[in-house]
Amino acid sequence: MPLTIKDIARIAGVSHSTVSRGLNGKPGVSDELRDKIKQIASDLGFEFNANARSLSTAKTGTIGIIYDEENYESTLHIYSMGLLRYMRNSLEREDLDAIITFSKNRFTGYDNIEKLINKRKVDGLIIISSKIDIKTIHFLNDAKIPFVFSHQIPDENFGDVDSVYCDHFNGGYIAGGHLIKQGCRKLLCIARKDNRKEFQMRTAGFTSAARDSGLEIDKQSVITGGYTFIDGYNTAIANLDRIKKSDGIFIHTDLKALGVISALSERNISVPDDICVIGYDDTELCTFIKPSLTSIQQPSEKIAVQTCERLIELLNGSREIKTKKIILPPRLIERDSSNRKIRN
Repeated sequence: MPLTIKDIARIAGVSHSTVSRGLNGKPGVSDELRDKIKQIASDLGFEFNANARSLSTAKTGTIGIIYDEENYESTLHIYSMGLLRYMRNSLEREDLDAIITFSKNRFTGYDNIEKLINKRKVDGLIIISSKIDIKTIHFLNDAKIPFVFSHQIPDENFGDVDSVYCDHFNGGYIAGGHLIKQGCRKLLCIARKDNRKEFQMRTAGFTSAARDSGLEIDKQSVITGGYTFIDGYNTAIANLDRIKKSDGIFIHTDLKALGVISALSERNISVPDDICVIGYDDTELCTFIKPSLTSIQQPSEKIAVQTCERLIELLNGSREIKTKKIILPPRLIERDSSNRKIRN
């Protein structure tokens, strides 16, 4: 049976109007009783939230943005910060506010998504976190809370969910094709070590471009590591012999690519004369170094704008419309790190 205000009132031993006032922060309820009512509602958890609209139909005018926990560990995550900036602009144009948080409270372990819905703080969610599980998807669907995955590729087990992201396979393919066009024939990919689908697709696109050109690609052609500058630097140092055998490297993130270039420069390996290098994301850092970094540009502004537009459609009652999966094309931004004359 669906939970109602009367059920909470019965458990709390108060009237249903008192429960309503307590849950909605209205006067006439003591702090102690209000805390008791909210605790009961919170303890009921999923059942309570699955029918949150039966308790209140008020709009908050606020959108929750669920940020990726790994970005907390990195003090420099320029691409995601740009994405957030474009989202904020899009939401503010519609007079909507944003609450930015991680999916979990890293101190208590509590689910921040459930907390936002429990306390009816948001009307919908933008999810740019990779740490979402099927339980959360069921929770949001049952609670009838509109949500859109942005930048992150949702797990296939989630079923049909709204999403906006870049075509990472094509991005990897473009990178491989560009290196080949520059005359590179001994290709190497320095990949992220995690198992997120976007990075799998980048590697798959890159290796596909090599094979389509008749080049030999095997397990030794892919080196895995982290994603920061120092990760790139350390990965290059640890695999220097393998890197010296290559003449073209595709690296999964710009920041990591800059670390690789730094390590190569220290060892008098010239980029691009000895080895061409391509990064991914096209962040501002690409132009801060010499040689400037060729990169695959994710259309971050388009991703952010179309994510917000889709969520607003859902908030305005378009939930019965067929789920939208919007996949946007990347493009090559060519700079000095891959600009090398073809050598015979």
